[in-house]
Amino acid sequence: MQTNNSEKPFTYKDYSNTVNINFMNINYFESNSTNSHSSILNTVSNQQLRLNYNLRDIEKLDNRFFRAHRSYLVNLKQIDHVDLRKRIIYFYNGDSCSVSKLHLRHLLRLID
Repeated sequence: MQTNNSEKPFTYKDYSNTVNINFMNINYFESNSTNSHSSILNTVSNQQLRLNYNLRDIEKLDNRFFRAHRSYLVNLKQIDHVDLRKRIIYFYNGDSCSVSKLHLRHLLRLID
């Protein structure tokens, strides 16, 4: 697994608190199917955190994440490999998510 402690943390506000998460601990964000105003952060240690931000808000907060699918925002530095036939992104910890046909070519250029 790649580690780089010089990466700036991902920072967001949770009500009155400012929360910092090590950028390299984030695999991806997924849209929350039960609440369109929130999303779920998936970490390298297989934890899930609910954020009161939708994916569009997260993209505005931090441009280091790539929109791989309308439901997923991924950390490019945590991608192990991509299954082109099935259009699935695999992360170093074994977790996975989909990549849309529309975004696949751009993703491959960014991770090569």
